[in-house]
Amino acid sequence: MIKKIALSLITLTFFVSYSYSLQNRLYVMDTPTINILNYGSYAADFRFFKDGGVQTKLNFGVMKILNIGVSWELANFIGNDQMQVAVPELSVKVRLYDGNMTWPGVAIGYDGQGYFYNTDYDGDYLQKGRGIYLVTGREMFFEGLMIDAGLNMNDFSKSQVFGFVNAIIPIYQDDVFFMAEYDNINYFPDARLNFGIRYALTDSVDLDFMIRDCWGKDADDKFPNERIFKISYSGKF
Repeated sequence: MIKKIALSLITLTFFVSYSYSLQNRLYVMDTPTINILNYGSYAADFRFFKDGGVQTKLNFGVMKILNIGVSWELANFIGNDQMQVAVPELSVKVRLYDGNMTWPGVAIGYDGQGYFYNTDYDGDYLQKGRGIYLVTGREMFFEGLMIDAGLNMNDFSKSQVFGFVNAIIPIYQDDVFFMAEYDNINYFPDARLNFGIRYALTDSVDLDFMIRDCWGKDADDKFPNERIFKISYSGKF
């Protein structure tokens, strides 16, 4: 039943078409940007990762400056192993300032979606979600280079603050983009350096290929580097 619901969501989003701009992408890879969806718009991401896992994110522009979303991770969704279903997580994002030629834009938000859900790990994620975050960003240095940086806190009992920075730049017209980000900055062994390529298949659909945690050594490492494929879609009601 769960597989049928997930497949229906994927099918539904691909049968609806509406033009969209890459400037409305809410994330580079793991880290958020200052961008929000316009009122009445929506975005759907389908992220395929190791062991046949699928993570789905749905975001909606409910007000001019406010986005609300829900995400859901299914471990072992593809394959014949026992599927592990995570609890759906919520996200909220508010853009406080659009930015201008002098000052960067600013947004705040909350995202509870973690990575690698494991029922043997107290039914939690091996890597915690973003939690509360503040992000600022703008086009810098030369045309097309978008840079965002921010702080986040995902464990209120420890009150640890982490940092992140990301960048995306077109490398072939407006069709192919190079992405880079440095995430979880605080304690070096847990920091993650990610790279990726984004291909704008149409005005509404992106195809992303990412290499996550380039410092991960091998399969015996706590979190080895990982190849990820993601399909993103955006539209308007």
